[in-house]
Amino acid sequence: MQIFISWSGEAAKQCAEALRDWLPYMNQSISPFVSSQDIEKGERGLAKIAGELQACSFGIVCVTRENQYAPWINFESGALSRELGESSLIPFLVDMQVKDLSRGPLTQFQATDSSHKEDVWAMIKSINGKCEPQVESERLRTMFDRFWDDLATSLASIRDANPAADAPQREVSDILDELVKLAREQHARIASLEKSIGSVGVTNNTSHYTINEPKEVRIASDADDSAAIVARRERAKRAGIMVRELIGGRSYVTKSVIVGGGHVNLTCTEDGLLRARQVSNELSTLAVDYMVGITILGPGGVEEASYPPF
Repeated sequence: MQIFISWSGEAAKQCAEALRDWLPYMNQSISPFVSSQDIEKGERGLAKIAGELQACSFGIVCVTRENQYAPWINFESGALSRELGESSLIPFLVDMQVKDLSRGPLTQFQATDSSHKEDVWAMIKSINGKCEPQVESERLRTMFDRFWDDLATSLASIRDANPAADAPQREVSDILDELVKLAREQHARIASLEKSIGSVGVTNNTSHYTINEPKEVRIASDADDSAAIVARRERAKRAGIMVRELIGGRSYVTKSVIVGGGHVNLTCTEDGLLRARQVSNELSTLAVDYMVGITILGPGGVEEASYPPF
């Protein structure tokens, strides 16, 4: 399996090269790509990177306090997320903790603290799960424990050689402001949900909703007529309409079906699938905001993507 390791700046470069040498010990099918090592002299760098971005199956972004807002890091992260989906892209934090990754596109991904052994182990399990063949779990843990010190020593040397003492630290007031903002957003969502529940009247055991374009939506019957079930269906209905518009409307989405009270299945044309990949981040955000599941299906009914990733 090919893994694209992104970096920007000297410390991140050293980290990427350390991972490049270390990861194949976990699973021999892993083939890491690092631009500083794997682009030969005379090759067109950007063309080579673009090709590798399309060919890879997993992405690791080496993030430091210095580079977390760098345009190149965020460009490659965006390209990787469009190609792979959020579940296959991991920010690897070199000299910072997860709480320090507070702003910018990288915050939407599940980051790994490189100084925390079990955090790195979780990343290795995720990578192994996408490999063919996979390494059996107990053997993988044995190999991880055996080689962990090698990686930990390399990373400690990188941190020592690139001190972050002068890097800006987040003020407590900034953290509190962010928590207040999140709390207010959550309160607004709850209020909106309560309003939706109060405005929906339940008259029988089976509720039917329609997304007018491109086809009528079929909803599985549900004997439970509770307000919460009805509210979930309303959210799914609204989310389905917004997803359809994001992907491009009736020309790209041939069918929308709401199932289970809170999940939207959308069948797309080939052009629709391409468009869905381009707006992957927006679809994921929409699924979280509306607290619904979104599944994108190809013309033959084969699942192509789910949001949030399941």
